[in-house]
Amino acid sequence: MKKARLKSAAILLLTITLLGGCAQSAGSFYKEGLQYFNSGNYDKAKESFSKALEINGERADYYIDYAMTLIQLGKYDEANQYFDRAILNKNNSIVDKNNKLAYRGKGIAYFKSHNYKNALSQFDKALEINELSDLNMDILYYKGNAQAKAGLYKEAAETYTAILRENPSDAYTYYSRAYAYRLQKDYEKSLADYDKAIKLDSKNYEYYFGKYFLLVETGDKDGAAAVLEMAANIKGATQEDNFNLAKVHFYMGNYDNAISEFSEAFRNGFAEAYYFLGNIYEQKEDYKNAVNNYSMYIKEDTNITSASVYDKIAFCQMKLADYGDALSYIQAGLKYNDITVNQSLKRNEIIVYENMGDYEKAYALMNAYRKEYPDDKKAKMENEFIKTRLPEASTAHKE
Repeated sequence: MKKARLKSAAILLLTITLLGGCAQSAGSFYKEGLQYFNSGNYDKAKESFSKALEINGERADYYIDYAMTLIQLGKYDEANQYFDRAILNKNNSIVDKNNKLAYRGKGIAYFKSHNYKNALSQFDKALEINELSDLNMDILYYKGNAQAKAGLYKEAAETYTAILRENPSDAYTYYSRAYAYRLQKDYEKSLADYDKAIKLDSKNYEYYFGKYFLLVETGDKDGAAAVLEMAANIKGATQEDNFNLAKVHFYMGNYDNAISEFSEAFRNGFAEAYYFLGNIYEQKEDYKNAVNNYSMYIKEDTNITSASVYDKIAFCQMKLADYGDALSYIQAGLKYNDITVNQSLKRNEIIVYENMGDYEKAYALMNAYRKEYPDDKKAKMENEFIKTRLPEASTAHKE
């Protein structure tokens, strides 16, 4: 019996030895994860990085790249937990490099989750570290975008200016600064930057669209129409060019052509085409078709950065008297913390609660709304109406 046990133990030991000899190292799992990440297979990258960390949980770079993978998978809170594990309170070159990458990663995670205040804090921490200075332009660009999203338009323009000092031929940064100037209503500087962006890259439709919106906002209808004609004359041959040409026709009001072109575009993988189709049907007051297209856009596009579509689909649902779904879309849109749309979303949220008969909730939201948007004169009259619908016990509420 003893000899048999020894033999069994020997076989087990041999099995473990053989398996151990065939097992991948932490480094090989890590390299495998990088390959998956760079090919866009983030689920597989997550598996490989996780295995690397199971074997070696002491490598900051493993934590950082695992966290960056989690960002790609939309797991922002979890990503920040792993970035925190990579950050060390030591003073040497390797630690500084890893800390800079981790702070940058945390900033991106907060940015993606629409927490722009925290994002800015992390980007500033990354910029304070002297190592990896070649990353500074990338971090500054994220910072400028976070400032713009947070409504800090002057600061965003200053950040973009800092980038342009180093890269004076960066067309996209001129375009971004033009938008920041436009939101400050500094239209002269905005126009100059759009023109500069177009001069540097005359094939980019987005620059023409930016200038078009600026001219529409300033009342220059002829100038706006001329910009669209320039965009229509871009000689492009790609599917993306065709999609952008559909946008040109949309802004021109040529809806028949646009519908056909957008229908082709979403078949070619451009999910944003659903947004424009929804907009066309909304303007035609075909709210059911508008809702169908807006909902397809939300379903198909995983990189929506603006809450505009949530505001639009909620409006259409309200027109269809589908207040429950409208409320769901409004609340989803508010999570984006999109200051260009928040006021409309919050105003519609009040209207939805009124139509659902929940006047106490509408009244509470209206009080908060009026504090945030005191210049909305119609809200005061609406507030008086809501008070008349409150239960008798609530009529003593004071503003």
